[in-house]
Amino acid sequence: MWNQKFDTFIQGLGFTRSKVDHCMCFKLIGDRVIYLVLYVDDMLLVGNDKEIIQDLKTQLSKFDMKDSGATNYILGMEIKRDRAKRNLWLNQSKYFEIIL
Repeated sequence: MWNQKFDTFIQGLGFTRSKVDHCMCFKLIGDRVIYLVLYVDDMLLVGNDKEIIQDLKTQLSKFDMKDSGATNYILGMEIKRDRAKRNLWLNQSKYFEIIL
């Protein structure tokens, strides 16, 4: 029920659900883009403009959520950034070490 309410809300904001993964939505605003990835009780927001991310966080405040800040690890993936060079790397070595 929560998922249906959230899906209706996010689509009402102009997000499009990915055809490949229904847990991912995106929104294009000119040359700006924001991705929302939802997995059980974790959410990841990724975009190329801090303002649209902050706007979405404000709109999402109607739901009972906590902003944990910049993500370094989610769903078995380590996230590394070089903000100055606008680079992003995903690494699963910790996950593989746990599995092996």
